[in-house]
Amino acid sequence: MTEYLGLPLSVRDNPRARRVLVKLIPGQGLQVVVPRGFDPGRVAGILASKRSWIERTRAVLEADGADLTGRTPDLPDEAAFRATGRTCRVDYLDRPGRTTVIENGPRILVRGPKDDPAALLDGLVRFTTAKAREFLLPRLDEASRRLDMPYSALRVRRQRTRWGSCSARGVISLNAKLLFLPAELVDHLLLHELCHTRHLNHSAQYWALVASHQPDFVRLEKALNRGIADVPRWFA
Repeated sequence: MTEYLGLPLSVRDNPRARRVLVKLIPGQGLQVVVPRGFDPGRVAGILASKRSWIERTRAVLEADGADLTGRTPDLPDEAAFRATGRTCRVDYLDRPGRTTVIENGPRILVRGPKDDPAALLDGLVRFTTAKAREFLLPRLDEASRRLDMPYSALRVRRQRTRWGSCSARGVISLNAKLLFLPAELVDHLLLHELCHTRHLNHSAQYWALVASHQPDFVRLEKALNRGIADVPRWFA
């Protein structure tokens, strides 16, 4: 089975999984994660039992603009990086070989094979992820010094669901999609993760620490939860 309810379907085994997980992932469709050794013949029955949840979740995600079909998104003609307050025009130049991206002021030029839009999009995504790191690293460093909350390392990736995380070793991971959110939400997310260097949980003590630096944290947390709607489909 490669589709279910018109959605692309993939089944992936994970040796750390203790139970079957059914996920709807923008840009990929339906993913079923199973423990190692799981009988694949049981997947159809599990999907049937989850059909109502799949249909409800699909409706919510698609209402927020998510595409679950796995099709290559249309190439954008502009990129609005709200976190930095910049909107760039995106142009494409047909060139054979590997896709390259050049930034020239308010213009981004993507050079690559015109008959391979997926390659052009991949180049633009890699460029945007690099720009996110350029923006986030000095901002995180400044917040870390100001709050006196040191961290050990930063990782910036294009994560599917989480805006950020902090490990027990103080490694902070941030989502490159933050580049499309308002700056105040980015700054709040940085505070959120830096506070985890003191409390690696969401205890009352943790939220008290967050509140001591940002009294309006409840509103900002709710806005972050809705923030995925601000991420364009080509980068989602």
